[in-house]
Amino acid sequence: MQLTTARNYLLLTERIGKKPMLRTRFTNQAYFVLASILDLIDQQVLAIQDDQLIIKDRDKFGRLPNYLSGFKARIMAEITKGNKLTDTLDLITSWDIANELYDGVGVELLRDQLVRKTSVKTNLDTHVIYLPTDAARMQVTDDLKTQMTAADISQATISLVTIYEQLDALKWLISDKNELAGLTQAFHRKIDDDPFYQTKRALVKTAQDVITKKKFWYDSWLS
Repeated sequence: MQLTTARNYLLLTERIGKKPMLRTRFTNQAYFVLASILDLIDQQVLAIQDDQLIIKDRDKFGRLPNYLSGFKARIMAEITKGNKLTDTLDLITSWDIANELYDGVGVELLRDQLVRKTSVKTNLDTHVIYLPTDAARMQVTDDLKTQMTAADISQATISLVTIYEQLDALKWLISDKNELAGLTQAFHRKIDDDPFYQTKRALVKTAQDVITKKKFWYDSWLS
């Protein structure tokens, strides 16, 4: 089972400037965990029902990769408590889950020769980074452009575009304004009335609210 949206999100997002964009940044990490949730919804492992995240296929859930052990445990805990979706989505802000996911997906990408492994020292710690190759990043970007105007848009593309639109970040992937406008219009003409897209869009918006509240909490706690 491959987490396509999460893989592509890492390939498009991770880069090293003053510090790594994905490995060390709270908001990017939270959306990375959200991307994995969207993948598991696409693969019918998870589902949203009655304002709750549920396990749709327990057999598939049990066979998820070992690096998702922390994620699986947290999901089970949320289900046991009967938490509503907003409360359950607090799991996307977990550093532990984000780091487990990053290392697991990173190893897969390294095996596929799409990233190179390097170490970066910040003021707090030394981090292992899976830095995408230029070719891999370009391939994902080209595939995304092609998919946005395809007759049958993949669910992974819908998930990725929905996340990047919420982040207002598509402009950093597609710098030509006219090209971006054309791709976005074609994409939305095709999928705006799709109930599955509407569910994803609502989920991403709810996640954004959770992330914003958590950031305010951190700021208040640290101030």
